[in-house]
Amino acid sequence: MTLGTALSTARNSLKTSSGQMSVVSQNIGGARDTNYTHRTTHVQSGANGMVSSKVIRDDNPELLTNYLVKSSQSAAAAAINNGANQLSNIYGTNDFENSPSRLLDDFKKALQFYANNPSQRTAGDAAIDKAKDLANTLNAGSKAIEKIRTDTDSEIKDSVDHINDLLKQFQQVEKEIVNEKGSGRDGYAYMDQRDAILKELSQEIGITTVTHPDGTMSIYGMDDSTLYDKVPRQVSFSPSGPLPAGKAGSPVLVDGVPLSHDAFNSPNGSGKLGGLLKVRDETAPQYQKQLDEIANALTDIFKGPPALFEGGDETQVTGTAGRISVNPAFDSNTADGGPEKLGKDIQKLIDNLDKPRNFGNDTGLDNTQSITSYSKQSLSWIEGVRQSATSDNEYKSTMFSRAGEALSNETGVNTDDEMALMLQLEQTYSATARIITTVGKMLDDLMSAVR
Repeated sequence: MTLGTALSTARNSLKTSSGQMSVVSQNIGGARDTNYTHRTTHVQSGANGMVSSKVIRDDNPELLTNYLVKSSQSAAAAAINNGANQLSNIYGTNDFENSPSRLLDDFKKALQFYANNPSQRTAGDAAIDKAKDLANTLNAGSKAIEKIRTDTDSEIKDSVDHINDLLKQFQQVEKEIVNEKGSGRDGYAYMDQRDAILKELSQEIGITTVTHPDGTMSIYGMDDSTLYDKVPRQVSFSPSGPLPAGKAGSPVLVDGVPLSHDAFNSPNGSGKLGGLLKVRDETAPQYQKQLDEIANALTDIFKGPPALFEGGDETQVTGTAGRISVNPAFDSNTADGGPEKLGKDIQKLIDNLDKPRNFGNDTGLDNTQSITSYSKQSLSWIEGVRQSATSDNEYKSTMFSRAGEALSNETGVNTDDEMALMLQLEQTYSATARIITTVGKMLDDLMSAVR
């Protein structure tokens, strides 16, 4: 090897080492950024001692896809769990002392005491007070469910707005990636930003992606609707306003087409949006129906005349829990009012509380049973929903955490490894620099000898 060739090779090596150190510095700088993907410099030897290098972004599309799925499933489970806890907490405080089941038992006991002591008007007044407590707790429960649904509706609006904002951001980043590639640059920094947007988007809605030959992407929603293809598609939602019993919430539209509720079961997850829709449109209304059925049964059992409970409607059960009240005619504080209007056959009324009757469909409970057992089953149902949602949330959260760890281990930065590589590169750089210095001195000596 001539001195000139040795010098050229050393200089090429020095340039390559310098480039590698720059990439390692980038990696170390991005170590704390969870969206930064590790870069590796691949060095290749060519003819005449020439060395070339290429920087590769160590992405893993399969692990990223798994992360997006687990992210969406976890976000949906968290939203459902939050909604289930809110519904459970309507009556779940203080050992369910204000639940319809507990207050129905109290009312039944007070009625039995009055039936055993019909001459004691105070016993009758106590029974009427328990009836008022029962009606009031049904009213409160109906209002609480309405508020939960209305608040959830507002969260759906926030989620849709966030989705649209993320899709706009995605479009801007896609443009930068195309521009970078068109200029001969790698665009890796923008690819990191694109992955970050996808991760955030998957929290809001279940998504799948398709990468095209030019490096751009298309994004599809949890029901296979197109969210992004060259340009963002419009996701729209009009707030529903107050949501009393029986009122359906407004749908979420993607390009004008309603998002299907079947998408809740998508294997790719449904995200926070899907979880919120499930709470607003399925879980909460089903619980509302149960309370309405309890209230309607009470108005039927005590229909009199005169009726003890008012607000019932044989043709319209929906909303009875919010309307039910105790007839003032049974209140001793009103003119000519009093518990005597229950009549003499109070025991028959008490027995009817334990007799099987028919309840409506689509409540999640048995259709034929007594109102006493129905109210207890309703309480068990909502607690079962809460426990199931909590368990599912914990599981999905764990799986999401593991997916994040797997992605980070594969594509993230190990600072220790990078520092060790940096030290190795510095030693190579120093050795190469010494070679250049030595060759330079030899060339100087040769020139001096020639002169």
